[in-house]
Amino acid sequence: MRACSELETNRFLQYGLYPLLFVAMLFYASWELGQTPAELGRYYGFYLTALVVILLAVETLHPLRAEWKMTRQSFWRRDLPYMVIGGLTIGVANYAAAGLLLHLGMARGSSPVMLGFVPAVVLALLIPDFIWYWVHRYSHEGRGRLGRWFWKMHLAHHLPQQVYLLMHAVAHPLNTIIVRTILTVPLFFLGFSVETLFVANLIVGLQGFVSHFNVDIRAGWANYFLMGTELHRYHHSADPAEAKNYGAVVTLWDQLFGTFYYRPGVVAQRLGLQHPQQYPSDRHIVQVLLLPFK
Repeated sequence: MRACSELETNRFLQYGLYPLLFVAMLFYASWELGQTPAELGRYYGFYLTALVVILLAVETLHPLRAEWKMTRQSFWRRDLPYMVIGGLTIGVANYAAAGLLLHLGMARGSSPVMLGFVPAVVLALLIPDFIWYWVHRYSHEGRGRLGRWFWKMHLAHHLPQQVYLLMHAVAHPLNTIIVRTILTVPLFFLGFSVETLFVANLIVGLQGFVSHFNVDIRAGWANYFLMGTELHRYHHSADPAEAKNYGAVVTLWDQLFGTFYYRPGVVAQRLGLQHPQQYPSDRHIVQVLLLPFK
C-alpha cells in the first residue's frame, strides 16, 4: 500500500505539479489584472513567498538526486551571499536606470501595432528571449578576448555541481545586469503595457524557478514550447554535448538555430563544468567575481 502511495506521489510530481503551478500562476495573474492599475502587483510578495515555500518543501521531501540537494554549507557559503549581491545589484541598477531616464528625458515607447493581450504577452516573452538566447550562447561559445570575457562573467552560474531551487541566484553581478537590461529595456522602448509586462514577468519568474528544480518534474509535449526543468538541467550538464538549450523561457530559438537538446526520461549524469579544476571553487566568491577583470 505504501509503495503504491509513493508511486502515485511520484507520478503526480512528474506530470501534475508543473501544470498545476502554471495554472495557479495564471489564476493569480487573472486576479491581479482585475484590480485597479494602481494596485497591480500589490500581492506579488505573498504569491512569491507561497511559491518558494511550496517548491522548497517539495524539493526537500522529493529530491531527484540526493547529491544535488541544498546543504547548510552550500546555502550559507554560496547561495545566500549571491542572493545578497544579486539583490543589491538589481536595486542599484534600477536606481541608476531611473536616474538616467529622468536625466535624458527618455520616455516609454508607443507600440505602433495594436495587439490583443495574449499576443502581446507572447511577444513580450519572445523578444527578450531572442536577445538572451544569442547573448547566452555567445557566453558559452564565443571566441577571442570578448568571448572569453563573457564566459568568465557567466561561468559563476555553472560552477555549482548541483542544480536546485535557490542555486538559481548564483550569478555574477555583471551577468545579472545584462539579464535585467535584456528583460526590461527593449520592452520599455517598444511601449508594452504594464499589464502585459506584469504577466510576462510572472511567466519568466516561474520558469526561472522550475528550471533549477531538483525534482523529477516533466513537461512532456510542453518541452517543445517552454524551457522547463528537464531542458535547463541539460544546460547545466558537465557534458558539452548535452549543455545546450540557451533559451530562458521558450525553446523556439534553440529549435530554430540547432541547439535544442532533449532526451525524454534521461537525466544528465554530472552537472557543472567539464574541467572544474581549471577554475576557482564555487565557494570562493571573491575569486569568482574577479575573474572577468583578470
